[in-house]
Amino acid sequence: MLDLKPSSILVFVFVALLLKTIVNAIGKAKIESYVWNLYINVASKSEFVELKQKREQLIEINKQRKSISAQDEYAKWTKLNRQFDKVNSEVAALTEAVSSEKLKLTKAIGVAISLCTAAPIWFSRVWYRKAILFYFPQGVLPHYLEWVLALPFITTGGVGLTIWMMAVNWVLGGIAQIVSFYLSPSVPKPVAQPESNAARQKKE
Repeated sequence: MLDLKPSSILVFVFVALLLKTIVNAIGKAKIESYVWNLYINVASKSEFVELKQKREQLIEINKQRKSISAQDEYAKWTKLNRQFDKVNSEVAALTEAVSSEKLKLTKAIGVAISLCTAAPIWFSRVWYRKAILFYFPQGVLPHYLEWVLALPFITTGGVGLTIWMMAVNWVLGGIAQIVSFYLSPSVPKPVAQPESNAARQKKE
């Protein structure tokens, strides 16, 4: 099962490095945030629904409490104040429960990202370190260059996983920078500031 052909190793490593590059470009924190927001919208857990309702209730009670005078309507203000404290404590407890749920999900996402990116790469480096992926035609490259490309585990004239990974990382890194450049917000063209009177007098 693990005895892959050189062409399959090339594709397998390329896909793993591509996935790693995409994750690094997006950012692990953003991925965790996207998954958490999706989880909240998809998972119909009572804690999420109740927390949203309690927060809305808390805002409404606070508005009512601020709309009346504590001196003129003391009894009503006191009742609202007790309700606010009670709902606020419920919100705090629910927030703690949701935070614990988020922490568990974040850890699971981190493990999943590592299994999909780092694990295949490190496995390939160990298992296929001596695999010759392809050969250069004899005489195409100088002997010293063939020797360098064969480092560190294979015979001269072939290309192994280490060099292939370096080449793929270099290409994917360049593509990621280009894409990031075009997707980033444009910077306004600098405008020359008018010279002050003091600067003009100094030139004269």
